[in-house]
Amino acid sequence: MDHISLPELTWLRKIIVERALTRGDYVLAGGARSDYYIDKFSLFSDPQVLRRIARLFTPVIAELNPDVIAGTELGGVVIATAVSQMSGLPLLAVRKKPKAYGAFANDYVEGPYVAGQHALLLEDVVSGAADLMAAAGRLRELGLKVTPYAVISRGLAPCHALIQFSLPRTNPKTEN
Repeated sequence: MDHISLPELTWLRKIIVERALTRGDYVLAGGARSDYYIDKFSLFSDPQVLRRIARLFTPVIAELNPDVIAGTELGGVVIATAVSQMSGLPLLAVRKKPKAYGAFANDYVEGPYVAGQHALLLEDVVSGAADLMAAAGRLRELGLKVTPYAVISRGLAPCHALIQFSLPRTNPKTEN
């Protein structure tokens, strides 16, 4: 699935490097270590950047024709909300843990759906994709057809993404 135009891909890579990339020694959500971190909220907090990233999903929506847009807690819900607003498709939020209160306690999924519908499940940045696959499983248990998709894949996850983003590892110099 090659959906994104070269100018938009170039813009997305540039905005990631300029606004969201930090170098250092980090533990990622899945437990792996990395010498860089992508702070997606540095991108999503700017309404113009968030809107432009949401628009990048237009060809994905045209090809997949989903009935609903779903997002993983927390960053996936942010991008899914923007894509839902742009596309006019209803929004589902998929929690990491079931809600422990209210009328729908113990539910992982918030929002209207009907079994048999197709959900485009969005995530912000994926490394190993464990949370994304867990969320997809929860939606499938409810009878939904699911296509997982990320804004940024760090290249370690078997899922579709707008952009594959990786940096060469920096190796410390050793004296011999």
